Amino acid sequence: MLRLSVSIACTLLLAVACTGNRARRPATLFSLLPADSTGIGFSNNLQFSEELNMYTFRNFYNGGGVGVGDINNDGLPDLFFCSNQGSNRLYLNKGGFRFEDITEKAGVASDGVWSTGVVFADVNGDGLMDIYVCKSGDLKGKHRANQLFINNGNLTFTDSAEAYGLANTGLSTHAVFFDYDRDGDLDCYLLNNSFRSVGNYDLVRDQRNIADTLGGNKLYRNDGGHFTDVTREAGIYSSKIGFGLGVTIADVNKDGWPDIYVSNDFFEKDYLYINQRDGSFREDLEGCINEISMNSMGADIADINNDGLPDIYVTDMLPEAEDRVKTKTSFETWEKYQADIAGGYYKQFVRNVLQLNRGRRLQGETRISARSVVWRGSTPRTGAGAR
Repeated sequence: MLRLSVSIACTLLLAVACTGNRARRPATLFSLLPADSTGIGFSNNLQFSEELNMYTFRNFYNGGGVGVGDINNDGLPDLFFCSNQGSNRLYLNKGGFRFEDITEKAGVASDGVWSTGVVFADVNGDGLMDIYVCKSGDLKGKHRANQLFINNGNLTFTDSAEAYGLANTGLSTHAVFFDYDRDGDLDCYLLNNSFRSVGNYDLVRDQRNIADTLGGNKLYRNDGGHFTDVTREAGIYSSKIGFGLGVTIADVNKDGWPDIYVSNDFFEKDYLYINQRDGSFREDLEGCINEISMNSMGADIADINNDGLPDIYVTDMLPEAEDRVKTKTSFETWEKYQADIAGGYYKQFVRNVLQLNRGRRLQGETRISARSVVWRGSTPRTGAGAR
């Protein structure tokens, strides 16, 4: 009885202590600042029409990108918002969470152009952040070429995409600038989404090896102020089945050279490109990862367990609530799953996936060995049994 009384007393004290700690904590870690305080009133509003809607343009509701970078080297991060049906907006950070809309005078306005991803990068190596904007939207629309805004150093920009060889007209999703050949300048990987509709052709083998003349992912090498398309010679897939929605750069095998992870929507598998240190890449996802998400959306790479190895996280689109899973989700049959594997589309499951980097060496070569951890909602599960 004495032990029971002491146990109950300790439990009550612990509960009171926890309640007290909660009471002393702030209600939130962040404060929401209104538009009239910050000066940022951007909103990406969509209005569908008979000509342009989610049936005529598959990625109608994919949204737009946000870029953060210091365009005037004052130590304050500035903001760029992509708009699908309005104009993109560039906000200059004035300090104290106050921003000034300098879109028009900076020369980066884009009314009537469907913008998707945006990236800040010092493309020409002059110490000033430039802005690269990806375009998409109506296939018959005008002014669909991607734009590269070169920083003039006076809060104005000049669109120089054509001169730099980066005025691609594919259904661009996003781009990343990185020095893949370690020659001291920034090269570009451009992520494009396929022009073709998704149909019943997805079991055909070797489609990813057929180049798409209209779009397809691209790798551009920086050759001193002009970007050269080296996609084919570098071993990068540029096909019609590349439904790319995410691209991330990291040294996944810790050899000192940047590698590429691409997340593909629909039936096509994701790509993991291992840098071969000779100007080319080897796509080796199946040799490094056990299974992947099916409808891959965004992807990110970070060392989540502090073991010095970069891990890969990919999001799927499976609903979290059980009622929406039962009413909105169509799962693949075992026969379809086996057919996908036989067709070269690998082991895919409708789940968010964390690829935990185990790091191993095979035949004298450093390779990533990932253990897949897949889950829906807050309940993690491991391996293919989580299907």
